[in-house]
Amino acid sequence: MTLKSFNSKLKFVKPDWKGNELNSKGLYTNLYGDDIKKFSDLWRWMSNPRPLTKLKKEQVSPLSWKPINNITDKSTNGIIPIGHACFIIDLNNIRILIDPVIAPNRFMKRYTEVPFQIKELVNVDYLLLSHNHRDHIDKNSVIQICRYNPGAIILTGLEIGKILKGWGIKNEIQEAGWYQQYKTSENLAIDYLPNQHWSRRWISDTNLNLWGSFMIQDKVSQKNIYFAGDSGYGAHFSDIGNDYNIDLALIGIGAYEPQWFMHPAHTGPTDAIKAFKDLKAKYWMPMHYGTFDLSDEPVYYPEKIVREQHPEAIEHIIWMQIGEKITSF
Repeated sequence: MTLKSFNSKLKFVKPDWKGNELNSKGLYTNLYGDDIKKFSDLWRWMSNPRPLTKLKKEQVSPLSWKPINNITDKSTNGIIPIGHACFIIDLNNIRILIDPVIAPNRFMKRYTEVPFQIKELVNVDYLLLSHNHRDHIDKNSVIQICRYNPGAIILTGLEIGKILKGWGIKNEIQEAGWYQQYKTSENLAIDYLPNQHWSRRWISDTNLNLWGSFMIQDKVSQKNIYFAGDSGYGAHFSDIGNDYNIDLALIGIGAYEPQWFMHPAHTGPTDAIKAFKDLKAKYWMPMHYGTFDLSDEPVYYPEKIVREQHPEAIEHIIWMQIGEKITSF
Protein backbone atom coordinates (compact mmCIF):
# COMPACT_ATOMS: atom_id res chain seq x y z
CA MET A 1 0.00 0.00 0.00
CA THR A 2 1.31 3.42 -1.00
CA LEU A 3 0.38 6.19 1.40
CA LYS A 4 -0.87 9.51 0.06
CA SER A 5 1.48 12.46 0.32
CA PHE A 6 -1.22 15.10 -0.17
CA ASN A 7 -4.87 15.60 -1.09
CA SER A 8 -5.13 16.70 -4.72
CA LYS A 9 -8.47 18.40 -3.97
CA LEU A 10 -6.98 20.79 -1.41
CA LYS A 11 -4.60 23.66 -1.98
CA PHE A 12 -1.14 24.10 -0.50
CA VAL A 13 -0.54 27.13 1.71
CA LYS A 14 3.26 27.02 1.74
CA PRO A 15 5.22 28.01 -1.36
CA ASP A 16 7.22 25.17 -2.94
CA TRP A 17 5.69 22.56 -0.63
CA LYS A 18 4.89 19.47 -2.68
CA GLY A 19 3.49 17.15 -0.05
CA ASN A 20 4.56 14.91 2.82
CA GLU A 21 7.67 12.86 2.30
CA LEU A 22 7.62 9.19 3.28
CA ASN A 23 10.52 7.41 4.93
CA SER A 24 12.47 4.47 3.51
CA LYS A 25 9.72 2.10 4.67
CA GLY A 26 7.02 4.13 2.93
CA LEU A 27 5.60 5.49 6.22
CA TYR A 28 4.81 9.00 7.37
CA THR A 29 7.71 10.74 9.05
CA ASN A 30 8.43 13.96 10.94
CA LEU A 31 10.12 16.96 9.33
CA TYR A 32 13.14 16.77 11.59
CA GLY A 33 13.48 13.07 12.32
CA ASP A 34 11.66 10.30 14.17
CA ASP A 35 12.19 8.68 17.55
CA ILE A 36 9.98 5.61 17.56
CA LYS A 37 10.27 3.78 20.86
CA LYS A 38 10.91 0.03 20.95
CA PHE A 39 9.56 -2.58 23.33
CA SER A 40 12.91 -2.46 25.15
CA ASP A 41 12.34 1.25 25.83
CA LEU A 42 8.87 0.54 27.18
CA TRP A 43 10.31 -2.20 29.41
CA ARG A 44 12.97 0.21 30.69
CA TRP A 45 10.25 2.70 31.58
CA MET A 46 8.07 0.15 33.33
CA SER A 47 10.93 -1.53 35.23
CA ASN A 48 12.91 1.52 36.35
CA PRO A 49 12.10 3.54 39.48
CA ARG A 50 9.14 5.89 38.95
CA PRO A 51 9.18 8.31 41.90
CA LEU A 52 6.42 10.61 40.65
CA THR A 53 3.84 7.84 40.69
CA LYS A 54 3.93 8.00 44.50
CA LEU A 55 2.24 11.40 44.23
CA LYS A 56 -0.80 9.97 42.46
CA LYS A 57 -2.54 8.67 45.55
CA GLU A 58 -5.96 10.35 45.63
CA GLN A 59 -4.82 12.80 42.93
CA VAL A 60 -7.26 15.56 41.99
CA SER A 61 -7.38 17.60 38.81
CA PRO A 62 -6.50 21.30 39.20
CA LEU A 63 -8.98 22.26 36.47
CA SER A 64 -12.13 24.11 37.47
CA TRP A 65 -15.43 22.90 36.02
CA LYS A 66 -18.91 24.24 35.37
CA PRO A 67 -21.81 22.85 33.32
CA ILE A 68 -22.69 24.57 30.06
CA ASN A 69 -26.25 25.75 30.54
CA ASN A 70 -27.05 26.36 26.89
CA ILE A 71 -24.75 24.18 24.79
CA THR A 72 -26.69 25.00 21.60
CA ASP A 73 -25.80 28.71 21.74
CA LYS A 74 -22.89 29.42 19.40
CA SER A 75 -23.69 33.09 18.78
CA THR A 76 -20.80 34.44 20.86
CA ASN A 77 -17.26 34.01 19.56
CA GLY A 78 -15.00 32.16 21.96
CA ILE A 79 -13.35 28.93 23.00
CA ILE A 80 -14.69 26.43 25.54
CA PRO A 81 -12.22 23.93 27.04
CA ILE A 82 -13.78 20.49 27.51
CA GLY A 83 -10.71 18.77 28.98
CA HIS A 84 -7.46 17.17 27.77
CA ALA A 85 -7.17 18.32 24.12
CA CYS A 86 -10.89 18.80 23.44
CA PHE A 87 -12.23 22.27 22.69
CA ILE A 88 -15.33 23.87 21.27
CA ILE A 89 -14.54 26.98 19.23
CA ASP A 90 -17.38 29.26 18.10
CA LEU A 91 -16.62 31.78 15.36
CA ASN A 92 -19.32 33.77 13.56
CA ASN A 93 -22.01 31.17 14.33
CA ILE A 94 -19.72 28.38 13.12
CA ARG A 95 -18.98 25.67 15.69
CA ILE A 96 -15.70 23.73 15.64
CA LEU A 97 -15.14 20.69 17.87
CA ILE A 98 -11.58 19.41 18.33
CA ASP A 99 -10.43 15.93 19.42
CA PRO A 100 -13.46 14.95 21.54
CA VAL A 101 -12.99 12.15 24.06
CA ILE A 102 -16.27 12.71 25.88
CA ALA A 103 -18.11 9.38 25.86
CA PRO A 104 -17.67 6.94 28.77
CA ASN A 105 -14.38 5.07 28.37
CA ARG A 106 -13.54 2.12 30.58
CA PHE A 107 -9.85 2.28 29.66
CA MET A 108 -9.27 5.93 30.62
CA LYS A 109 -10.50 7.28 33.93
CA ARG A 110 -11.61 10.86 33.58
CA TYR A 111 -10.56 13.30 36.34
CA THR A 112 -12.79 16.12 35.07
CA GLU A 113 -16.49 16.20 34.22
CA VAL A 114 -17.78 16.62 30.67
CA PRO A 115 -19.87 19.81 30.99
CA PHE A 116 -22.75 18.62 28.79
CA GLN A 117 -24.52 15.51 27.51
CA ILE A 118 -23.41 14.37 24.05
CA LYS A 119 -27.00 14.32 22.83
CA GLU A 120 -27.23 18.06 23.61
CA LEU A 121 -24.38 18.89 21.22
CA VAL A 122 -26.35 19.05 17.98
CA ASN A 123 -24.91 21.99 16.03
CA VAL A 124 -21.30 21.10 15.24
CA ASP A 125 -20.21 22.38 11.82
CA TYR A 126 -16.64 21.03 11.76
CA LEU A 127 -15.15 18.12 13.68
CA LEU A 128 -11.35 18.34 13.76
CA LEU A 129 -9.40 15.14 14.50
CA SER A 130 -5.67 15.75 14.82
CA HIS A 131 -4.20 12.25 14.82
CA ASN A 132 -4.92 8.56 15.34
CA HIS A 133 -4.27 8.06 19.04
CA ARG A 134 -7.09 6.92 21.29
CA ASP A 135 -6.96 9.95 23.57
CA HIS A 136 -7.66 12.14 20.52
CA ILE A 137 -9.82 10.02 18.23
CA ASP A 138 -12.19 8.07 20.44
CA LYS A 139 -14.44 5.69 18.51
CA ASN A 140 -17.48 5.92 20.76
CA SER A 141 -17.29 9.71 20.99
CA VAL A 142 -16.90 10.20 17.24
CA ILE A 143 -19.77 7.83 16.43
CA GLN A 144 -22.14 9.57 18.84
CA ILE A 145 -21.16 13.07 17.73
CA CYS A 146 -21.71 12.16 14.08
CA ARG A 147 -25.05 10.56 14.95
CA TYR A 148 -26.29 13.85 16.43
CA ASN A 149 -24.46 15.99 13.86
CA PRO A 150 -24.83 14.27 10.47
CA GLY A 151 -24.01 17.52 8.67
CA ALA A 152 -20.71 18.09 10.50
CA ILE A 153 -17.70 17.99 8.18
CA ILE A 154 -14.73 16.03 9.52
CA LEU A 155 -11.30 17.59 8.97
CA THR A 156 -8.36 15.31 9.65
CA GLY A 157 -5.04 13.94 8.38
CA LEU A 158 -4.22 11.69 5.46
CA GLU A 159 -5.35 8.05 5.63
CA ILE A 160 -7.57 8.56 8.71
CA GLY A 161 -10.82 8.60 6.77
CA LYS A 162 -10.78 4.87 6.11
CA ILE A 163 -10.77 4.24 9.89
CA LEU A 164 -13.78 6.49 10.36
CA LYS A 165 -15.64 4.91 7.45
CA GLY A 166 -14.91 1.51 8.97
CA TRP A 167 -16.85 2.67 12.02
CA GLY A 168 -19.85 3.45 9.82
CA ILE A 169 -19.31 7.23 9.74
CA LYS A 170 -21.27 8.79 6.86
CA ASN A 171 -20.25 12.42 7.39
CA GLU A 172 -18.19 14.24 4.78
CA ILE A 173 -14.48 13.72 5.48
CA GLN A 174 -11.64 15.92 4.24
CA GLU A 175 -8.14 14.53 4.69
CA ALA A 176 -5.20 16.91 4.39
CA GLY A 177 -1.46 16.64 4.21
CA TRP A 178 0.73 19.19 5.95
CA TYR A 179 0.48 22.75 4.70
CA GLN A 180 -2.86 22.12 3.05
CA GLN A 181 -6.03 24.13 3.59
CA TYR A 182 -9.43 22.51 4.02
CA LYS A 183 -12.51 23.67 2.16
CA THR A 184 -14.62 25.58 4.67
CA SER A 185 -17.00 28.53 4.80
CA GLU A 186 -15.82 31.84 3.36
CA ASN A 187 -15.26 33.51 6.75
CA LEU A 188 -13.08 30.67 8.01
CA ALA A 189 -9.79 29.08 6.99
CA ILE A 190 -8.28 25.99 8.60
CA ASP A 191 -4.79 24.79 7.69
CA TYR A 192 -3.32 21.40 8.61
CA LEU A 193 0.28 21.89 9.72
CA PRO A 194 3.23 19.80 10.91
CA ASN A 195 4.03 18.79 14.43
CA GLN A 196 6.43 16.24 15.87
CA HIS A 197 4.62 13.07 16.81
CA TRP A 198 3.56 9.67 15.46
CA SER A 199 0.43 7.57 15.07
CA ARG A 200 -0.71 4.11 16.07
CA ARG A 201 -3.98 2.52 17.10
CA TRP A 202 -2.96 -1.13 17.04
CA ILE A 203 0.36 -2.99 17.20
CA SER A 204 1.07 -3.11 13.47
CA ASP A 205 -0.19 0.25 12.14
CA THR A 206 2.57 2.62 13.29
CA ASN A 207 2.70 5.80 11.17
CA LEU A 208 0.20 4.59 8.57
CA ASN A 209 -1.93 7.68 9.33
CA LEU A 210 -0.71 11.26 9.33
CA TRP A 211 -0.60 13.41 12.47
CA GLY A 212 -0.65 17.19 12.61
CA SER A 213 -1.78 20.50 14.07
CA PHE A 214 -4.42 23.04 13.06
CA MET A 215 -4.33 26.77 12.37
CA ILE A 216 -7.86 28.16 12.70
CA GLN A 217 -8.23 31.56 11.07
CA ASP A 218 -11.23 33.82 11.58
CA LYS A 219 -11.37 36.09 8.52
CA VAL A 220 -13.85 38.45 10.19
CA SER A 221 -11.89 39.28 13.35
CA GLN A 222 -8.52 38.44 11.77
CA LYS A 223 -7.68 36.29 14.79
CA ASN A 224 -5.71 33.05 14.53
CA ILE A 225 -5.96 30.14 16.98
CA TYR A 226 -3.26 27.47 16.78
CA PHE A 227 -3.98 23.97 18.08
CA ALA A 228 -0.59 22.27 18.45
CA GLY A 229 -2.01 18.77 18.92
CA ASP A 230 0.37 16.25 20.41
CA SER A 231 3.93 17.30 19.70
CA GLY A 232 7.43 17.12 21.00
CA TYR A 233 9.52 20.28 20.90
CA GLY A 234 11.04 20.94 17.50
CA ALA A 235 11.92 23.48 14.83
CA HIS A 236 8.43 23.26 13.36
CA PHE A 237 7.23 25.67 16.04
CA SER A 238 9.57 28.37 14.70
CA ASP A 239 8.53 27.54 11.14
CA ILE A 240 4.87 28.05 12.00
CA GLY A 241 5.55 31.16 14.08
CA ASN A 242 7.28 32.73 11.10
CA ASP A 243 4.39 31.91 8.76
CA TYR A 244 1.42 33.07 10.87
CA ASN A 245 0.44 35.79 13.32
CA ILE A 246 -0.98 33.77 16.23
CA ASP A 247 -3.30 35.24 18.82
CA LEU A 248 -3.81 32.12 20.95
CA ALA A 249 -1.81 28.89 20.94
CA LEU A 250 -3.12 25.72 22.56
CA ILE A 251 -0.02 23.78 23.65
CA GLY A 252 0.28 20.54 25.63
CA ILE A 253 2.12 20.45 28.95
CA GLY A 254 1.18 16.95 30.17
CA ALA A 255 2.07 13.30 29.56
CA TYR A 256 5.75 14.22 29.67
CA GLU A 257 7.33 12.03 32.37
CA PRO A 258 9.67 10.22 32.14
CA GLN A 259 11.12 12.87 29.87
CA TRP A 260 13.67 10.57 28.21
CA PHE A 261 10.72 8.54 26.89
CA MET A 262 8.09 11.23 26.30
CA HIS A 263 10.20 14.18 25.14
CA PRO A 264 10.12 13.36 21.39
CA ALA A 265 6.30 13.23 21.34
CA HIS A 266 4.98 15.54 24.10
CA THR A 267 6.02 18.97 25.32
CA GLY A 268 6.27 19.28 29.08
CA PRO A 269 6.09 22.63 30.86
CA THR A 270 9.58 23.84 29.92
CA ASP A 271 9.34 22.76 26.29
CA ALA A 272 5.84 24.21 25.97
CA ILE A 273 7.10 27.62 27.06
CA LYS A 274 9.89 27.40 24.49
CA ALA A 275 7.31 26.45 21.87
CA PHE A 276 5.13 29.43 22.83
CA LYS A 277 8.07 31.77 22.36
CA ASP A 278 8.96 30.20 19.01
CA LEU A 279 5.36 30.55 17.83
CA LYS A 280 5.42 34.24 18.81
CA ALA A 281 1.81 33.98 19.94
CA LYS A 282 0.19 36.70 22.02
CA TYR A 283 -1.28 34.21 24.53
CA TRP A 284 -1.23 30.48 25.11
CA MET A 285 -3.45 27.97 26.82
CA PRO A 286 -1.79 24.92 28.42
CA MET A 287 -3.69 21.74 27.57
CA HIS A 288 -3.26 17.94 27.55
CA TYR A 289 -3.20 17.62 31.33
CA GLY A 290 -5.60 17.39 34.24
CA THR A 291 -8.16 15.04 32.65
CA PHE A 292 -6.49 11.69 31.85
CA ASP A 293 -3.61 9.97 33.64
CA LEU A 294 -1.33 8.96 30.76
CA SER A 295 2.21 9.03 32.17
CA ASP A 296 4.28 9.12 35.34
CA GLU A 297 3.38 12.60 36.58
CA PRO A 298 0.10 13.17 38.45
CA VAL A 299 -2.68 14.97 36.60
CA TYR A 300 -2.11 18.17 38.61
CA TYR A 301 1.68 18.20 38.25
CA PRO A 302 2.21 20.03 34.91
CA GLU A 303 0.27 23.09 36.06
CA LYS A 304 2.08 23.03 39.41
CA ILE A 305 5.45 23.07 37.62
CA VAL A 306 4.47 25.96 35.37
CA ARG A 307 3.19 28.04 38.25
CA GLU A 308 6.11 27.32 40.59
CA GLN A 309 9.08 27.13 38.23
CA HIS A 310 8.08 29.43 35.38
CA PRO A 311 6.41 32.52 36.89
CA GLU A 312 7.61 34.57 33.91
CA ALA A 313 5.18 32.65 31.68
CA ILE A 314 2.06 33.27 33.76
CA GLU A 315 1.19 36.69 32.33
CA HIS A 316 0.77 35.18 28.85
CA ILE A 317 -1.32 32.19 29.95
CA ILE A 318 -5.06 31.73 29.72
CA TRP A 319 -5.80 28.73 31.93
CA MET A 320 -8.36 26.15 30.91
CA GLN A 321 -11.65 26.38 32.77
CA ILE A 322 -13.81 23.49 31.67
CA GLY A 323 -17.23 24.61 30.49
CA GLU A 324 -16.33 28.31 30.59
CA LYS A 325 -16.36 30.21 27.29
CA ILE A 326 -13.28 32.40 26.93
CA THR A 327 -14.07 35.37 24.71
CA SER A 328 -11.01 37.65 24.97
CA PHE A 329 -7.53 36.80 23.78
